[in-house]
Amino acid sequence: MKHILFILPYLNQGGTEKQALSLIEGLRDRYKISLLAPDGNGAAAFRALPITQRAFTQWDHNFFKGLPELMVGIKEIQQEQEIDLVHIHGAHELMIPVRLVLGRVPIIFTVHGYHEPNMQLSYQSSCWFSNWFADRVISVCASEYNLLREFGLNEKKLHLIYNGVKEPILDLAKSASLARQFHLDPSTQIILGTAARLEEAKGLTYLLQAFAKLTRLSVPTPALVGQGTGSDYQSFGERQTNLRLVIAGNGDLEASLKQEAQDLGISDRVIFTGYLHDLPNLLQLFDIFVLPSLQEACSLACAEAMSQSKPVVGTCVGGIAEQVSDRQTGFIVMPRDPDHLAAKLTELITDQKLRDRFAQNAYSRYQQMFSSEIMLNKTAELYEMYS
Repeated sequence: MKHILFILPYLNQGGTEKQALSLIEGLRDRYKISLLAPDGNGAAAFRALPITQRAFTQWDHNFFKGLPELMVGIKEIQQEQEIDLVHIHGAHELMIPVRLVLGRVPIIFTVHGYHEPNMQLSYQSSCWFSNWFADRVISVCASEYNLLREFGLNEKKLHLIYNGVKEPILDLAKSASLARQFHLDPSTQIILGTAARLEEAKGLTYLLQAFAKLTRLSVPTPALVGQGTGSDYQSFGERQTNLRLVIAGNGDLEASLKQEAQDLGISDRVIFTGYLHDLPNLLQLFDIFVLPSLQEACSLACAEAMSQSKPVVGTCVGGIAEQVSDRQTGFIVMPRDPDHLAAKLTELITDQKLRDRFAQNAYSRYQQMFSSEIMLNKTAELYEMYS
């Protein structure tokens, strides 16, 4: 059985780790898989796997301790069973010690997206390292693929494999428990929701501003329009007193976002859940999934929402427009534009048939492009190039 070594630069609770975990879980019956990664607040899920694992100190904490630990870990795993291929995630610099220890053992590197303030330098460095040391490079969306080509990556090495997620097995009792915990009632409320790290790149301040606008919008009242009563418009907020916004995740901006909700006068309708391991059963409660990101590669949360037939409103950045088909599975809006976001949310909130159509199309698109099975099979095809 071919031996694949996964190397990650950290084990937190972000998309890089979730995608790597999904690959390991889905491929460990086809390959012997080992893991080298620092400890972190997302390590428990990896440590529970029945695979060989070693830890090293995270480089940005102590490079001079972490580098020799990583090299020793590679040698120890190589001694247990010869390594046939190394799959590195998210940190191009990790390719150097792999080459030093293992020589010409094939390296596959997955780019998970880079963010400001040093985004351009990160892409340029990634391309330089990959051209020298990687045998194949995986991009998780076409937007990233094109960026890597523009920054000089050898196109012969580049492969597009979208992030994929498993279709969830839902537990309605757990969903009901989460509903009680967060005072949600899907039978009487329209629930908007998102799942993201609470940081600037996710654009959550614009989601709060858009949600506040929903409580102040005026929309036509069908029973009165055309009757010349002078009351053709009614406060949207009055008609949608049971509107709720759920924000799942944690991060540095948690306190400031909660304060912003308070300042906007919507704190009674906005629920901050914190980080949840049981995200699928929370997503099951949502009527609409919202992704207001300013920067994004291929969103796992968006794919998870589509796997549950949720219409999605997302911004036209990164890979979001590849996941969300505008006016087919949801709406694409401009980033940093709460007015546009509020307008599209209003369309969905007020039109149940539109929500249902988008929901059905979203699930079909998930099956065609973003299922875990597609991601696993395409990744295995790359592995099998080196037999």
